[in-house]
Amino acid sequence: MTNLLPLTGWLNTAPEGVIAYAADSSVSKSDLGSRVAFWMRVLPAEKGQCWAVYHKDSVEFLSIIFALWQLDCTACVPGDNRPATCERLRQRVQGFVGDFPDDLVNNDLSELGIDAGFDTAPEWRVLNADFPALEIYTSGSTGEPKAIGKTFAQLDSELAALEVLWPGEHDAVVISTATHQHFYGLMFRLLWPLVRCQHFEAEQWQYTEDVYNRALRYSAFVLVSTPSHLGRINTSVAWAEVADRCVSVLSSAAPLQRKDSLSVARLLKAPVREIFGSSETGAVAWRVQSDSSDGGWQALPGVMLSQTDDSLLIVAAKQLAEPFFKMSDRIDFISDGRFHLLERVDRIVKVEGKRVSLTEVEQVVQQSPLIEIVKALVITRKRTEIALVAELTEAGRQELAQLGKRKLLLQLRQHLQDFFEPVLLPRRWRFVDQMPYNPQGKLPMDSLQAVFEQEEVKWPELVSQTVEGQVAELVCRMPAELIYFDGHFAGNPILPGITQIHWAEYYGRQLLSLKGRFDRLEVVKFQQVIFPESVISLVLEYNPESNKLSFRFYSDKGVHSSGRICFR
Repeated sequence: MTNLLPLTGWLNTAPEGVIAYAADSSVSKSDLGSRVAFWMRVLPAEKGQCWAVYHKDSVEFLSIIFALWQLDCTACVPGDNRPATCERLRQRVQGFVGDFPDDLVNNDLSELGIDAGFDTAPEWRVLNADFPALEIYTSGSTGEPKAIGKTFAQLDSELAALEVLWPGEHDAVVISTATHQHFYGLMFRLLWPLVRCQHFEAEQWQYTEDVYNRALRYSAFVLVSTPSHLGRINTSVAWAEVADRCVSVLSSAAPLQRKDSLSVARLLKAPVREIFGSSETGAVAWRVQSDSSDGGWQALPGVMLSQTDDSLLIVAAKQLAEPFFKMSDRIDFISDGRFHLLERVDRIVKVEGKRVSLTEVEQVVQQSPLIEIVKALVITRKRTEIALVAELTEAGRQELAQLGKRKLLLQLRQHLQDFFEPVLLPRRWRFVDQMPYNPQGKLPMDSLQAVFEQEEVKWPELVSQTVEGQVAELVCRMPAELIYFDGHFAGNPILPGITQIHWAEYYGRQLLSLKGRFDRLEVVKFQQVIFPESVISLVLEYNPESNKLSFRFYSDKGVHSSGRICFR
């Protein structure tokens, strides 16, 4: 097993040499030390203060937090830098450094980047293991985000448990799609590689094609990722060229579907190791799924697991702030101390690997004068999404009648964007005349889900249609509930072009004497997008001699799309 370096003395004990790889260069320990010294000089921080740190460059991020630690300050690490998050942080931190609005960052710091300077490294201090190194700022179950403190001793204990479980992989370069602004990414992408002297990629990669291209550079690599990335891995990439270099795949933030776990394991010919835990507990359990079962979760070394009478998971470990921590997850113990995850009893959910409080979503939406009552829930179909059921105020009903659903939703989404990252914005909305209360005056979850379980809407609403010979004209309304608007695109749905072509062919076959199989498209043009709730006319003209169907979608705004579909 590799002897881990303590975080408290890493700057003193880490060997010289490369620690990370940037896009076209490498970063050495002395480079990092010079940047730490630079930030120590320019940060107007005082002993005992807490500073918010948000920086997309992982090396610069590490430089800043190491500098704060040397100055006896705590680094507060938020998951995002959105306006509402920054406003809340004002109440608990003494300074901001990194990618924050200019009015929050000290004027002397706002323009400083990695090219601003390097300083000669001083004599580094060995830090106290009980010092509060980090505050992880994350969603709370009551809706108000909370700060979770982590001492060096807690961090080192968790890293030691990981090293006992998976030693001997320190020669593989860590490539990651996970952000270091979340605790999982911070630990697995940055701190664990640092203390085991393992090289890591400085940049977070969003696309699997980038992961593949970076993997080609190394003889061995570890992929640190999340279900949102692994579930959408591009299987057409030539993974066989790098599969023999992949040592392991790590996934956390949410349970990975078995089909996705098995698919990634086959593509990369490596075990997919899932990590279970929370910001409060750190990593506490792991599993590797197989063809026959999900494997069950088992405790990390040094972690003791038990459950309450109502099946809530209880964790005991050195990495905790208290001797025990009761989680909000119900479990079912099986054999050999393994367990299955059941459900959460609080209202914290994870969407695309990001944690959010449904209570907070409701509170933010409720601030709008257009909303009387709102209830948030999670719906899992092709992906996990936040959905809202709401009653409108009188003002809201007037807005809906005058502007339509699309513009009303645009107003509400613009308000939410100040508080939540795009992936956390509600994707499904239902406005109801009355919330589905039961006789006891409660809102059962199955009643809320039933609002969304109506048959999928796949076709436009026909207002009128006329047919004369080989020419047809349809006037259609585009319901906001059309499945084609879902995810295309988040926050600003538009009707896909392929859907328009599909509809043109479908109605051509229904209304005209169209024959033959699809052959090709000609002179197709998409000139204006089609939004939800739009009223659109579709003109179809079939030429039997050429066996071609001309189509044109238009409205009072002009032509939206046109072209010819050829058949044979």
